[in-house]
Amino acid sequence: MRFVRHSLALVSLGGLIAFASCTVVSRSAAASPTYPPFLANAVTEEIPDAPHCAPQCTACHLTTEGGFGTLNKFGHNLQMIGGLLPGGSQADVSHALKVLAAADPDSDGDGTKDIEEIKAGDSPALAAPSGVAQWCPDIRYGCGARIAAAPPADDRRGLFSVGFVVLGLVIARRWQGTSRVCSPPRK
Repeated sequence: MRFVRHSLALVSLGGLIAFASCTVVSRSAAASPTYPPFLANAVTEEIPDAPHCAPQCTACHLTTEGGFGTLNKFGHNLQMIGGLLPGGSQADVSHALKVLAAADPDSDGDGTKDIEEIKAGDSPALAAPSGVAQWCPDIRYGCGARIAAAPPADDRRGLFSVGFVVLGLVIARRWQGTSRVCSPPRK
């Protein structure tokens, strides 16, 4: 009987850990779906001879998730020199790019100014040769890749984890109740 109780406790603990990993530990991306188009529009306004495309989040961030604390050198300059704050509007992004263009920095330190790199379709955050053609790179997808604008609204991992924990607790409770009824009397 002790084995059954310990097993059920482990199942419940496993469910709790799964629940925590899906809802508490893993963070959702703090990416803004509006910033890439805002940046594309700002580039079209401020640098008309640049390629017309919506850059990926990696134009300003180290990862495609974006979010706080992930700015690359170019994104950092947009924030520090251009004054762009999180949650800014189209006008804010355009203003930040205009201020940055006037300052004319070389964010990646490769000897080519940011605006010139954007005009060439190169990333101002990655030094050449890594940044060549990386402003709006062609995306190649491999096996199992999928394109999603946003995570599914009904993420079932959390619901499954809660159900798993509740099931473990119900089973443990029933086994505990059964063991009292079916146990031989103690002498």
